[in-house]
Amino acid sequence: MIFLQTSGFVLVARFMTVFVRNISSEIEQLKSLVVELLFPIISRGNLIGILALSQKDTGKYTLDEANFVESTVSQVAISLEKEYLQQELGKREQELAIINRLALVITSSLNIQEVYDKFTEILRGIISIDLSIITQIEDNNLIFSAVSSSVKSPWKVGEKIRLKGTATEWVHTHRKSLIETDLKADNAFYTSKEYYQHGIRSIVYIPLITQDEVMGSLIIGSRQSEVYNMNQINLLERLAAHISTAVANSFLYTKAEQRARIDELTGLYNRRHFDEALNHEIDRHSRYGSMVSLAIMDLDNFKKYNDILGHVAGDKLLAHVGHLMQSTIRNIDTAFRYGGDEFAIIMPHTSAENSLKVTERIRNTILTETLGKVTPVSASIGIASWPNDGLTVDHLLNAADTALYHAKNTGGNRCCLVSQMLPLSSDIEINTQKSDKETLNTIYALASTIEARDTYTFGHSQKVRAYAVALAEALKLPLEKVIAISHAALLHDIGKIGIYDEILNKPGKLEKSEFELIKTHPDLSRMIVGHVASLTPCLQGIHQHHERWDGKGYPNSLKGEAISLEGRILAIADSFDAMTSKRPYRAPLSSKEAVQELKRCAGTQFDPKLIEAFIPIALSITPEDVKAKPIPIIPDD
Repeated sequence: MIFLQTSGFVLVARFMTVFVRNISSEIEQLKSLVVELLFPIISRGNLIGILALSQKDTGKYTLDEANFVESTVSQVAISLEKEYLQQELGKREQELAIINRLALVITSSLNIQEVYDKFTEILRGIISIDLSIITQIEDNNLIFSAVSSSVKSPWKVGEKIRLKGTATEWVHTHRKSLIETDLKADNAFYTSKEYYQHGIRSIVYIPLITQDEVMGSLIIGSRQSEVYNMNQINLLERLAAHISTAVANSFLYTKAEQRARIDELTGLYNRRHFDEALNHEIDRHSRYGSMVSLAIMDLDNFKKYNDILGHVAGDKLLAHVGHLMQSTIRNIDTAFRYGGDEFAIIMPHTSAENSLKVTERIRNTILTETLGKVTPVSASIGIASWPNDGLTVDHLLNAADTALYHAKNTGGNRCCLVSQMLPLSSDIEINTQKSDKETLNTIYALASTIEARDTYTFGHSQKVRAYAVALAEALKLPLEKVIAISHAALLHDIGKIGIYDEILNKPGKLEKSEFELIKTHPDLSRMIVGHVASLTPCLQGIHQHHERWDGKGYPNSLKGEAISLEGRILAIADSFDAMTSKRPYRAPLSSKEAVQELKRCAGTQFDPKLIEAFIPIALSITPEDVKAKPIPIIPDD
């Protein structure tokens, strides 16, 4: 309603203003009203709205009234345009702030994938996004440089597909954005069909242009159809213009980084990347209790092949071997040129027996491919598995090298496991490793048996390991120390093998004599684990995990920093799991309640500095992080 004050009376009239987008629809709306007068709202020669006045309750509008309304409308037009411009300016400022924020995120690292999830999370606040991808055009291929998705993505980071037949090819050719409003009804590109099969219904492709060249695309997809409008596409285009240079720099950085890690002759990763990858895999597997295997391969007769056919032919052979390895290994494995005519393979989550199958396939392939040569070349391969054959990188490498030279010294053209090497009288180290390994198998089997004796404490050692490793990593301890703490946590209660079930599972308070028996388990644990030389770094933690900061613990009443760091860490992890786990005689405490108890006992039972470092871990670690699993038994294979 609008109230127009005139001389001596008040005119009341209904009105409607619209921005003209569809004249026919506006005419239909006007017909539905009983309208007597229409006044155009014009600003700077442009029609920006219409004021419609219905019939008066009495009589007709006078000329003075019409002139008054017309004069008023002229003033309203100026106000309406100012308000519209202010709204548009507000929108532009908001969009610019969002664009600047997103640009800052994407330029915060030369590794796009490191920041892309955060980038997408911010963008998701204003646009419906279930899939967000940055692609790079390289020759006739399309490379997926960054992927953030709440659905299963058809492609993963680093994957390469043919450019021809993709929507990005269309964007590259036409140098403008493309929107597919409903992939169910229309999917003109082979990539569109893949997106639809993974739940995406509408998708937008925005060209990334730098130095007047389309270098890739920003792809935004949603599970909803017809979800994107032109305003959102315009916003994405302005965003793409801001981030294109940063994305291009990231592409160049990624290429340079890859070149620094790739051996140009074979196309495999080089020794530099091998050292980093092996450290990373051992670190990762030490946290999650799985096995990783390492194979070192040396080509037999390669020197003779080089001498007869020349270095050019030798280089071609090495390149061919690299290709054979890449095409023969599994997707989860990584192949490296270790140096000269030596190669390496890291096989995650793989036992020695399964790694032998992989390496035998490679050995047979190399032999078959070179049989027709003047000088046939075969391969000798040594295989070692973590943690069976070594707890540290150096130990594992030495074990694999020992197995390799054993394979070559016993005829070559064979794969040899550390565990399969025959004990030689001149090789005491190998014999010791095998003896240690067998004892280690028995110890882990005993630890698993102890956990199985009590349904209430099943998985306790696995959870203690998760807490202890998290605390050790928070303290930035060396990898060797973290690994030792990991194994100590798994084995800290192994001495309970000597405690009667009636005492271990007693629901009420223990008698003094019963508790004295319980207090013997750290000594027994140390004695059992002490039979394995490679577990020596674990002994202090295992033996001292029931010592107290105030000296009132057991078995030796050690006080303060006289207790090893490993022992102090295990004491906190052990107590926290005990408090937050169900017992026959009480319900579990919540994480917050257990933290309050830890705070209360800091300085008496526990190292106060370690408690301070552990509290954020205790409050943030999820149930999945400490999901109870049986203690792994390290097999003979």
